[in-house]
Amino acid sequence: MHAGTVAALVGTALVILFMLFVYGPIFGGFASIAMMVNMLLVFAGMSLLGASLTLPGIAGLVLTVGMSVDSNVLIYERVREERENGRSPFSALATGYDRALTAVIDSNLTALIAGVLLFGMGSGPIKGFATSLTLGLLTHLFTATVFTRMLLAVWVRWRRPTELPV
Repeated sequence: MHAGTVAALVGTALVILFMLFVYGPIFGGFASIAMMVNMLLVFAGMSLLGASLTLPGIAGLVLTVGMSVDSNVLIYERVREERENGRSPFSALATGYDRALTAVIDSNLTALIAGVLLFGMGSGPIKGFATSLTLGLLTHLFTATVFTRMLLAVWVRWRRPTELPV
């Protein structure tokens, strides 16, 4: 279990570095903050459910991190496209998030269905994986579509940039 925890932490750190490198300190930083908030929400949810974190549960969290990156890439690329199409920074954010929402929900919904089925049909370690995955996806949908959008909207209103650093 110790090796799995170390691998998950190293993987998460590499994902944070990737997001910072590709999307810069603002967009990458907010995505990284959202990912950490997501993990805190998952741990809180597991604690409320009385679930323990096992090696399969760690695997579910790692998959959640991957889905988080996927959603942020979908959203940020859409925001970038909207900005390249001449929209103002605030309009590009709003439109980019709105237009990416369907793809984000679709990709997470398929994994969520799998998690629910695994929980219902599995036992022991499979349920641990399904629990952490399902909680992670539900909280991730909030952090990706609401939390990062709120952070970026506040940043745009505060800084009033003429260009988006995405």
